[in-house]
Amino acid sequence: MGQAKQVAVQEQVQRVAPVQTEQLRVSNIEPFLRKIVLAALTMLGIGYILTNATIALLIGHSASTIPIASQANISAIAGRILFLIATMVSSLLGVLFILGAVKFYERVQTKGVVFLGVVLSSIYLLFLGVGSTFLLSETNFAALMLIIAPILVVVSAATYISSNTCFKLVGAVLGIAGGVALAYAIFNLRTLDLVFAWGIPFTGPFMSLTVLESVVVIIGPMAACANSFFGHRLQERPFVHAFILLVALVYGVGAFIGSLVLSMSFWDLIWKLPWGGPFHGAEEWFTSTVVFWSASLVLMDIGGILLIAGACLGFVYVAREFSQF
Repeated sequence: MGQAKQVAVQEQVQRVAPVQTEQLRVSNIEPFLRKIVLAALTMLGIGYILTNATIALLIGHSASTIPIASQANISAIAGRILFLIATMVSSLLGVLFILGAVKFYERVQTKGVVFLGVVLSSIYLLFLGVGSTFLLSETNFAALMLIIAPILVVVSAATYISSNTCFKLVGAVLGIAGGVALAYAIFNLRTLDLVFAWGIPFTGPFMSLTVLESVVVIIGPMAACANSFFGHRLQERPFVHAFILLVALVYGVGAFIGSLVLSMSFWDLIWKLPWGGPFHGAEEWFTSTVVFWSASLVLMDIGGILLIAGACLGFVYVAREFSQF
């Protein structure tokens, strides 16, 4: 009888030990994942600040070279001024990236930072949309969507943070609708190309490859919706985490490829400078500023790589979360 009890206890210990080991492995992944997210968002934040500072300088120079001689020139100047304000707002977004990264690493609530980031992003897009209408000679549906989308997103965020389930549902629907409208605008309107007609593939408003950025602004609201309705349920939390990691992975790939292609395009134009191209005959400070813009994009490349690595590690963490149910 005693031997039977001893065998039963040993079998129970053997069953519990692998579970405890697996939980320990999962818990060891999380601190490392938080460090990668901290590094990735910090790099992206600094990249946003430096890149937008460079863009603002070049846009200001472009506006100063246009004479106030006609209504078309006044519209062109007004559009550039709105773009200039937009780049300043985008620089603040970079600061929020860094602040949010620190809060996430320290396990501090980040809802306030995320909400402020959504509001600033909407203001940024609204200035770009209105500025694009000044720079375009005719009515453009994509520019109109770039004005409507941020308004929908702000209203969505305001209703989404409500504790009422109906308001949350309305906010989720508005957020997805705003994401679809924004995706159409990003895919069909190259805002920077309206100011710098250099014939190169500029990135989207959020410094990512336009195709992938269009995907991100659609699945982003979906991830927020899933997090709101299912994030509090323990069994469905891994599904929510996987949705958020998908957003990070797609944006990381887009930021890496988009910044790399744009940087190489800049160097191609600089190499052609003595023989022709849009930089031919430009002042030295102008080309130096473009070189600095290209160098700043390296930070976006690094941030994109770290975000990809963090997302892949996060999927391992989520897979182990699924295995526990």
